[in-house]
Amino acid sequence: MKNLKIAVLFFFVLNLAFASSFREYKSSKFYFQIETDSLEFHSKLMRTDSLSYDIRLSHANKALYLANKENLISKKTDIIYYKIYLFGNLRKYDSAIYYTKKILKRINPEDFKNIAGENSRLGYYYMKNSQKDSAYHCYILSNDYYSKIGDSAKIGQNLSNIASIQSKFGDYKGSDVTAIEALKYIDVDNLDYRAYVYNSLAISSRLQKDYKEAIYWYDKALNYSTQSEKRITVLQNKANIYRDLKKYKEAISILDSLSTLDIKNNRTKAMIIDNLAYTRWLNNENKKDPSNLFKALNIRIKDNDLLGLNASYSHLADFYEKENPKLGLLYASKMYQLASSQKSSQDQLEALQKLIKLDNSVKLKEYYAAYIRISDSVSNADKQVKNRFAKIKYDSKKNREENLLLKIETSQKDLEVEKGKFRNIIGAVSSGTIVMSLLAFGYYRRQKHKQEKREEIYKTETRIAKKIHDEVANNVVNIMNKVQYTAKSKEELLDDLEKVYLLTRNISHQNKSIETGESFENSLKTLLSSFNSSSTTMILKDIHNVELKLLQKDKQIEIYRVLQELMVNMKKHSKASLVAISFKKTKDQYEINYSDNGVGLEFEKLNLKNGLKNVESRMKSIKGIITFETSLNKGFKAFISFKR
Repeated sequence: MKNLKIAVLFFFVLNLAFASSFREYKSSKFYFQIETDSLEFHSKLMRTDSLSYDIRLSHANKALYLANKENLISKKTDIIYYKIYLFGNLRKYDSAIYYTKKILKRINPEDFKNIAGENSRLGYYYMKNSQKDSAYHCYILSNDYYSKIGDSAKIGQNLSNIASIQSKFGDYKGSDVTAIEALKYIDVDNLDYRAYVYNSLAISSRLQKDYKEAIYWYDKALNYSTQSEKRITVLQNKANIYRDLKKYKEAISILDSLSTLDIKNNRTKAMIIDNLAYTRWLNNENKKDPSNLFKALNIRIKDNDLLGLNASYSHLADFYEKENPKLGLLYASKMYQLASSQKSSQDQLEALQKLIKLDNSVKLKEYYAAYIRISDSVSNADKQVKNRFAKIKYDSKKNREENLLLKIETSQKDLEVEKGKFRNIIGAVSSGTIVMSLLAFGYYRRQKHKQEKREEIYKTETRIAKKIHDEVANNVVNIMNKVQYTAKSKEELLDDLEKVYLLTRNISHQNKSIETGESFENSLKTLLSSFNSSSTTMILKDIHNVELKLLQKDKQIEIYRVLQELMVNMKKHSKASLVAISFKKTKDQYEINYSDNGVGLEFEKLNLKNGLKNVESRMKSIKGIITFETSLNKGFKAFISFKR
């Protein structure tokens, strides 16, 4: 009996344990998913804001799998749209682009509205992914379709984005024109987009160093900004303008007010802290306290804010440039490494400028070579992109114009046939007149060219003869006297002969023909780079940005000879270890600034230099101006200015 009771009790306990385990299994995540693993369930969770974007994306993938399984076309499209949204928030822009293209393939070719909308969306993600030329193409294509359905509001929004892209590639005039055009389409009540356009105009003005104009547009943007984050961005930009103008108190006032706000976004918070600390330092406040610069740096490292890190490293390099050059060099190196890994050419150039200034080691020439290489690459890339932009815009307009012409040609075909004969007669007469005019003009140009050539040959021969007499002949006479009247060693005589050889080679190099036109820029670079040596480092700045190829031939030749004369003067007299030549163009005005760190000379002795007198004469011949600035042991500077 006792054994029976024990057996019954054991069975009862076992039964309870089994029931408890079943309830636990039934309430488990696995059982819950089996019971609720449906399209509706996953579709709902992918839209649940309280879940992380990664988890929502996981549910979107399961929902898409089930929609594909049941071949629910409309559901599949909705889920893909939401996946694109989730990829965007996760900054997985390649995936967002991929799925947007899939949507585009499914749209009916006659559905202009949706084709326009998806191209605009594609442009947005291309911009986020730093594929600006692809973004430009998509926005232009989107506007072609919006034009067909007359959606002016959307056209204005696309134009505002196109203006932003143009500005980022240095097409400031094009950007300003596009932005003003965008304002014509954007409704007055569409405050956020109008603010965006005004902000673009301000950025374009700042990049052109027209700071007062930039402040005007930033104030306009503030009047239309309704979102707090947008207002913070605009105010920060305005503070940076005041900093550019060295109006540090105004900049600090704006940044101080922003620093008191409860900002949740870590990147924005770090930007305000960093800009405020850097501006205070520029204003000679907290001169030895980099704590806030490091505070911003640590936030950016934690948030993996690579763009912000570049700014932090730049500011720290400046902070330590004089206080602790080794630390300054360290942060400049960090900036260069980060910019290189991100393939950010402009940041690389800025970092290299800091490294050239801070580093005195054997790496200096390596940095200089990298600066020239990247600068050339940026210039060439910008030209290619601008050419692509122009072609895309041209093709777009061309398609619209061709369609319009087709309609006109169809309606006017009979009239054109009747007018054809008359046009042929006029054309023949006109062609004959043009041919005769061209022949006469060609003859005149050939005669003029021959005269100019004779004059140039005479001048060149005179110059070469003088140099041979003054430099080569005198040295040869000295060598002959040494051979005849002294017992100099063979090695010493060979050294003297080598000097004569180098003199003749330099005369040959200086008087060779100058390549003009399209090849002028490369010809000038080759000349200036030839003065690089183990003792002298040459730095050329912005030579690609001024379009020297557009200058008239005579001006190209004179500028070449002027810079050649300055370099020869430097080689003979200055003993400079560093020479910098910068180029700048404002509308039709060109400026070239030369400076070296050589021994210089007393200003009153400047006019005794025949080479520099020649330089002044050459500049007068092209109606230009050259001025000099020098003093003993304080280097030599020349400022050149002329019109195109």
